[in-house]
Order: sequence, then structure tokens, then C-alpha cells
Amino acid sequence: MNGFLWLLVSLGVAFAAVYFLYPSLLVAMVIGGVRRWGRMTPKSLTVGEFTWPYLEGGPPDGVPVVMVHGFGGDKDNWPLYARHFTKHYRVIAPDLPGFGQNTRNPDLDYGTAVQAARLQSFLRALGIDKFHLAGNSMGGFIALQYALKYANDLRSLTLIDNAGVKGKNKSELEIAIDERKNLLVANSLEEFGRLLEFIMHKRIPSPKFMLKAMFEVQKRNYDFLDKLFWKLSDEVLNESVTDRLSEIKAPTLVVWGRHDRVLDVSCTDTMAKEIPDNRIVIFEDAGHVPMIESPGESARHHLELIAAH
Repeated sequence: MNGFLWLLVSLGVAFAAVYFLYPSLLVAMVIGGVRRWGRMTPKSLTVGEFTWPYLEGGPPDGVPVVMVHGFGGDKDNWPLYARHFTKHYRVIAPDLPGFGQNTRNPDLDYGTAVQAARLQSFLRALGIDKFHLAGNSMGGFIALQYALKYANDLRSLTLIDNAGVKGKNKSELEIAIDERKNLLVANSLEEFGRLLEFIMHKRIPSPKFMLKAMFEVQKRNYDFLDKLFWKLSDEVLNESVTDRLSEIKAPTLVVWGRHDRVLDVSCTDTMAKEIPDNRIVIFEDAGHVPMIESPGESARHHLELIAAH
């Protein structure tokens, strides 16, 4: 056996050993590779009672662009999207309190207005007081709350399949909520697979070890997430900011996936009518997370908004 073949065999044995004996190490390597590809570096900052893990990329003196994840998500929802920004802008993507590696205390309030106030404290601690804000799903609701409460902080607002706005039609998730079913938390690996299919119209192929690792994280936090889901769903359904959209001052981009089963695309009609300075972009082949399903195209529209403001 020649040297090259020995090398291939050795690499195969090493990969198999890591895969079966240290799968968490393999997951960390994959996540680290995606972060590097997106030119994002993990950092951490303690502000009051919360320790905020976050990803940061781009020139330190660049105009800040802040990206806020949705329910059950974390900072690593953004590197595929953020890589389109990090050459010219300072990108910040935090784990919100209660999610990812941030402080998780079941006795605290995780309502969207409270989270918006916490987000401002975190950004002030980073020295950021004027920036472009983007949020997906629950993170979009938090972004809306931020825009209404701290309007002078924002250069622009980008809402990606955001909660907090009522549409004409009910989504599949809203119908399930009426039946007291939670479709956004999984209690088995099979349920977790269905959850990913529910969220994404174009599911990104993932190796089984990644799916298992992602599920294990959610399984450890199942009770916390399930309890939080019902509190947030009540807020989304009964305390929307639909009647306050006309107060938004920031130029606003709304991005939505036509096949979103979590939040119905009819919400965009409401925002088109009520937000003073808005642009609506609907992706015909995306679901609830266009920044993951179509990161380049989603980023292009966002970059156009930033360039204009």
C-alpha cells in the first residue's frame, strides 16, 4: 500500500473515531468552520445578570448590523447570511437571554418588550448606539418592539418572517396552537426532523450526527422551551403591535418566505399598508427562515437597504 493510500486510510480511521467516540467534537468543528467561513468570531460579554455569548465579524469601526435570532434559535443561525456583510460592516449576532448559551432562568420574563430592553443594554455595553437591526421570527417581534421604543437607535429595520403582526390568514402553527399543540419543540429525534421540515421549505441536508447533536440540545431544554413557547404564543396572538406599525420611523425591509407555515405570508399585506417607509420582498421558494434557505438573495436586499440609509 503506497503512502497516499495509507494517508487516506489513516484519515478515515481518525474520522470514524471522532464520529463514534467524540461526536460533540465533530459538531464543534463543523460549527467553527461555518463561523470562519462567515468571518465571524465567538465572543462573550456579561451585562448585569446575563452573560451574552455572541458572534462578531467585520471591521471594528464598520457601521454595526445587529442580527437577532428566533425562538429556539441562536447566534449560529446567522453566519451563512452574515458572510455577505462582514467585509464592510461590523456584524453582531447574540444569543438572546433564555436561548443558546445565554443565561437561562425559568423564573424570568422573556417577553419581547423586555428582551428588546435587554438587547439595548447589551449593545450599549458594546458601545453601539446607532445601527441597522434585523430579526427573524420572535427576533423580528423583538426588533419591532425595539423600533417602537428606541426609534433613534436605528438606521434601518429588517424583518424576516417576523412575529408580532396579524395577517388575514391563520398559519399552520396558529391552527395548531388553537388545538394546544406545540410544533416548535421536539421530544424525539423523529419529531425534530419534522420540526426542521416544518420551518424550512428547502431543507438543507445535514449529517445525522449534526441532527442528533442539535436535538440533544433542545431535549435538555425541552421543559423550559415548551413553557416559554406558550407564554410567547399568547403574546404573539393577543398582544401584537399591529395597531402601532404606523409609528415605526426606520426605513423597513420585510422579507418573507411564501411557504412559511409558522407565520402566514398575509402578514406582509398588513405591514405594507401600515409601516410608513417599507419594502416587501417575498421569496417563492422559501419557508420561515429565508436567511438560511436563501442567504445570498436575502442578504442582497438587506444590503441594498443599508446602502440607501
